[in-house]
Amino acid sequence: MTGFFPKPRIIARHKQKVRLADGLDDNDHIDDAAISRGIDCLNLFAKELERFQAYSVKVVATAALRKASNQKELLETFESTLGLPIEIITGEREAELIYAGVCSASQCRDDVLVIDIGGASTEIIAGNGTQANVLNSLDMGCVVFQNRFFKRGAIHPDNTEQAIQTAATLIEPYAKDYQQHGWLRVLGASGTFRALNEIATAEKQPALTQSWLGELIQRCIQQGKVEHLNFAGLRDDRRAVLMGGITILFALLKTLNVDEFEVTTGALREGLLAQLANQITA
Repeated sequence: MTGFFPKPRIIARHKQKVRLADGLDDNDHIDDAAISRGIDCLNLFAKELERFQAYSVKVVATAALRKASNQKELLETFESTLGLPIEIITGEREAELIYAGVCSASQCRDDVLVIDIGGASTEIIAGNGTQANVLNSLDMGCVVFQNRFFKRGAIHPDNTEQAIQTAATLIEPYAKDYQQHGWLRVLGASGTFRALNEIATAEKQPALTQSWLGELIQRCIQQGKVEHLNFAGLRDDRRAVLMGGITILFALLKTLNVDEFEVTTGALREGLLAQLANQITA
């Protein structure tokens, strides 16, 4: 995706946590509780779209639905609830849109590395300006890793190291491509990065670094249980998936030799908005 990414004027924001990936079982079947959360969310969005009388709408689904073995029935249910078609996008397309969203929200004039840790996938994009050059979507996410490695909320050195090593194994085949491209800045998008930024701000941490993240992970291990995690700035809704997200991030930083990173406000949603704005104003 190339070209100018406009920054749309936001007149309202509505967000509802669904965490479809939390409903994935060992056979990648999404359970009824997660489906019910999805329906509730889409009912809310349908009402908002009707209230605003939107004439240009784009709806996409990402990794949880890509993985779901009951994808067909889920898609039929969700489209019927919303009253609009839903496109299940590929991992590469998701990475493109995330990069566009970051470029829409941040100034991407030089070489940048963008990382987005979602619930069921992690997108990593190296680009220059508005041009995304190296894009990958990896089969790991904060919700999936949380459920896989930190069952019943236990945090100890062994399961933490297992999570880090698994994530490192997944990124390792692509590390050389990213390092050959290079970057001047590393920008993190979405929930895990926002949570870390809020903790760092509350603790007056001057910069988001690999070493600080490693220390934070050790502090999590010392607290021993997910429900015991108690850091200034950590919101309740992020506590439940924090370990899944930060173990993935730590593995990425180590494998790619990243010492310091920043947080951006743009991601997939902003990329879709920028694309729609481009189409409308073309």
